[in-house]
Amino acid sequence: ENRSLALLKMAMSQKRKHEDLRMLDLVIATRENTAKLGYFVDDTVVNPGLGIPYYKTVIEGANYAEADWKDQACVRTSQIHWRDDHSVSWLERHLEMTQGFIVIGKNPGLFVLGEPTQDREDLDEKHRGLPDPSRVKAYIIPAGMGLILKKGTWHDFPVSCGPPVSAFIINTEEVVEALATMPQAAPMNHGDCYKLRLSEQWDFTLKFPDPRPFIQKHGLAPTPFPVPLMGKEGYGASMQRQEVQPGWAKGKKVVVVPVVNVEVFMPGNRGPAIQHLQSVPEVANSGWRDYGNKRGLQRLVSMFKNLGIPVTAVINSEAAKEEQVLKALKGSGWDFGAHGLNNSSGASHMTRAEEEAYFKQTLDDLQESLGTRPSTWLSPGFSVTERTPEIACQSGIQVLLDFVDDEVPFHLAHEEKGRTLCLPYSMETNDFSLVLTKQFDARQYAQTIEDHITQLAKEDGEKVVCLGMHTFVAGTPARVSALSEVLGRLRELPEVAFATAAQISSAVTR
Repeated sequence: ENRSLALLKMAMSQKRKHEDLRMLDLVIATRENTAKLGYFVDDTVVNPGLGIPYYKTVIEGANYAEADWKDQACVRTSQIHWRDDHSVSWLERHLEMTQGFIVIGKNPGLFVLGEPTQDREDLDEKHRGLPDPSRVKAYIIPAGMGLILKKGTWHDFPVSCGPPVSAFIINTEEVVEALATMPQAAPMNHGDCYKLRLSEQWDFTLKFPDPRPFIQKHGLAPTPFPVPLMGKEGYGASMQRQEVQPGWAKGKKVVVVPVVNVEVFMPGNRGPAIQHLQSVPEVANSGWRDYGNKRGLQRLVSMFKNLGIPVTAVINSEAAKEEQVLKALKGSGWDFGAHGLNNSSGASHMTRAEEEAYFKQTLDDLQESLGTRPSTWLSPGFSVTERTPEIACQSGIQVLLDFVDDEVPFHLAHEEKGRTLCLPYSMETNDFSLVLTKQFDARQYAQTIEDHITQLAKEDGEKVVCLGMHTFVAGTPARVSALSEVLGRLRELPEVAFATAAQISSAVTR
C-alpha cells in the first residue's frame, strides 16, 4: 500500500511538472532592466568625480553607496559548465549583504533573478518570504559585465549559456560557510542565507528556455559552438528514431508521395516571391501566391486525376475556408494532411501550451471544413520547436513530414506519447528548391524529379520520395505540362509506385 501511494505521488508529481510549467523570459541584462534587482557593472563609470590627485588620466567613480558585505568580503572565482536541465529548482536571498557577480572571460552567463519581496506592502507576511514568480526572469549578462545584487534579491547560481562561463563572486564568509557546511542540498535559513526548494512552495515548475540560440542570435558568443536544438538525436526532445522493418514497399524500389501544399498568407505579410518588389501595398507577389489557389490547385487536381496518381495535400486550415479551395479539395479524391493555420505564422516561438493549442485549432478547423480529421502533419515553413514531434504524437498525428535528412521512412517514438511515422520531405525534389532557389525552368524541374527517382530505382533497398509542390509554383501551365509527361513515364516503371502518406502508414503498420 505504501509503495502504491509512493508511485501515485510520483506520477502526480511528474504530471504536474509536465502540465504546470512556466517558461521564463530570456532578456539581455542592462542597467535599466536590472535597476530593481541590483547595481549593474559595465564599462560605465558610475557617479564620476572622485578626486584622487595621483591619477591625472583616470576618471574615478564614487563607491557603490548601498554595497554591503558586513564585516568582511569573501571573493572567489567559479567556472560553470553546461547543464541539460533548465528547471529552476532553488532560489535564495540575503538580507544583510549585497552579493556580487562579475562575468569574466569571453562567454556570457545566465542569471535567474527575482525582485525583492521582503518590503512589499502589497504582499502578506507569508508571501514576503517567497519569490514573486511574475517578477522572475532569466537575464543574460554579457562577458565583462556583472551585477551587485540588492539586499533581498532572489537569485540562483549562474548558469552556462553553452560554453563554460567564469564568474568573479563577492560574498561574505558567513554565507559561504553556511552553504559549505550543509551536508546535502536542502532548504536552509541560517547564516544570512534563506534558500527555498521551489517544488515545496509552488504547484508549478519554473524553467528557462535553452539560451544557446538566444546568445548566438544576439552575437554574445565569441565563437560558434554546437547547439543540439532538436534533442539528442536531432528529432525533437525525448524522441527516439526507430527503423521501419523491410517489406513495407511490397517489392517496389521507390514509393513516390506527391505532397501538394495548399497555403494562404496573412495580408500585408511577406512570403515566397517571384519578383523583387518593395512597394507597399505589394500586389504582384501576393497575387502570384493567390493565383495558386484560384487556378493552380485546380490544374494540379486535374493533372493527377488524369494520371490516376494518388496525392496527399497538406492544407493551411485558413485556406480550407476559401470556397474555391474547399470545392477543389473535396472533388480531388486526395488524402488530406494538416499544414498549420496559415503560412505566415508557425510554432517556432511558441510555448508548449501555445503549440498544443495551435495543433488542436488547426486539426479542429480542418475537420470542420473537410469533414475528416487529418492524420498527417507538415509544419508551415518548417517552423518547428523541439516539442513539435512529441505534440504531434499526442495530437494523433500518424505521419510527420517535418524532417528531410533521409530517403527511407522511420518511426519517431516518445516514451509517453507513442510514436509517429516520419516520411522524409525531400529538398532535392521540392519545387521551391528547384524553381525558386535554383531557378530551373519547367523542363529542368520535371527532369530533375525523373532523374532523382530513376536513380533510386537502380539502388538497393526501399526508398520514399516526397514531391513537395505548391499550387502557385508547380501548378502553373508550363510546369504542369512538363510534370504530366515525367509522372506519366515514372508511373510505368515496374520499380516505382505512387502512394499517399496514409497508404504508406497503413503498409508500415500492417
